[in-house]
Amino acid sequence: MMREIPRVELADATAASATRRREFGETVERGLREIGFVFVHTRNVARMLPAAYAAYADVFSRPADELERYRRPGIHHLRGYTPLGVETAAACRRSGMDGEPQPDQRSCWLIGPESITDPTLPVRFPAFYADNVWPENAPAFRDHTLSLFDALNEVGLAILHALEPQLGCPDGYFADLTRDASTALRPLCYPPITTDQVGQVVWGCRHTDGNLVSVLPPSTGKGLKVKLRGGGWIEGTAPQDHTIVQVGDMLQYLTGGHLRSAVHRIDTPATPTGHSRYSSPLFIYPRADVDLQPAQRWRADPRKYPSITAAEFFEARLRSTGLSATLN
Repeated sequence: MMREIPRVELADATAASATRRREFGETVERGLREIGFVFVHTRNVARMLPAAYAAYADVFSRPADELERYRRPGIHHLRGYTPLGVETAAACRRSGMDGEPQPDQRSCWLIGPESITDPTLPVRFPAFYADNVWPENAPAFRDHTLSLFDALNEVGLAILHALEPQLGCPDGYFADLTRDASTALRPLCYPPITTDQVGQVVWGCRHTDGNLVSVLPPSTGKGLKVKLRGGGWIEGTAPQDHTIVQVGDMLQYLTGGHLRSAVHRIDTPATPTGHSRYSSPLFIYPRADVDLQPAQRWRADPRKYPSITAAEFFEARLRSTGLSATLN
């Protein structure tokens, strides 16, 4: 059983050598099966980050009354700005003093695809396909988030494509599942930790992600920890010029538990900080109407894995984090 997150070179996914392509896929599958994480060498993504994070800092530092205009609780915060204290991981529901919840100490912005090919999807699933919300007088924010969205999506889709022969899926299986998906980029801001907050707040309580795969470039600070299957936690911070790809709950469901979503957390520093931490995960989803019930080859118990669409699956996840109390 692996005890270290493996590293792969993204170029090997499309190498001329069939051996390199096969070895890439085998390493990815084993890493995602045994740990749930892989580190992917993506130098082009690394070059994009300084300007993107500078644009994030400009927007998240704006006055609270302005940021409030960009909130969209009516669509369950699936677009625009979400302030501190709105989201609480299930594991932190009763983890505070006297059993009180401990909300994640972070704010975020959610950005979906700018265009899709199926015009019926926004009608059928309006919250998942809502228009993006852009801050005023921030062209750099829009430009950098959209560029990063495309770059990270390319990484994630390459990983999913490499998994297809390893999982017994036909060529193009994941490309079809993710066509017109409600994939989302989520710029995150973790504000500075004050002396009074040391040991009293959480940046990201223990959780799994609710999507197919998450694609996370290096953040501006450490804190990511990953739980091993056999117990214990390891450092999850990506090496220089590497991007993390991790398994989410939907991919676990789709494979009948063969690939298991990665339990992880974001620890706050042990001492006060004078600066915010910025991060920019991309969450790749299937199209909202895709049925996630595992194929027969997985021999999954239908009582444990009944038929459920990606939209239904994600709505249940939103309820668990407190982001969609208004869902019926």
